[in-house]
Amino acid sequence: MGPARVASKNRATFGKIVMAQRAKARKAAPGAGSAARASKTSTSERRADRSASGAPASSGEDTVQRLEAECRALKAELKTARAEIVRLEKRQELVVNRIDWVIDSLHNLLEDGE
Repeated sequence: MGPARVASKNRATFGKIVMAQRAKARKAAPGAGSAARASKTSTSERRADRSASGAPASSGEDTVQRLEAECRALKAELKTARAEIVRLEKRQELVVNRIDWVIDSLHNLLEDGE
């Protein structure tokens, strides 16, 4: 099995692990549906407060700044994750090469013994 095929198989396994972790997290969070319903109630309360006062509870500029900060943080996290992926791929390549070397050495020993 070549390095590209091993990498492809590892990515598929990683995806399954991530999906399993998400499913586990959903099961571990009891009442997630009720929290969503509570959120709807609070949204309707905010709408009522806004209509009574005539101004939104938080300004649009605050929301934009918060979202931009979150976007910057996510980009930094993505950059870190990509660097980690590159490091792991290099390490995997070295391991595969070492295993190939060991297999070749064993074959050579068997041929010399015959």
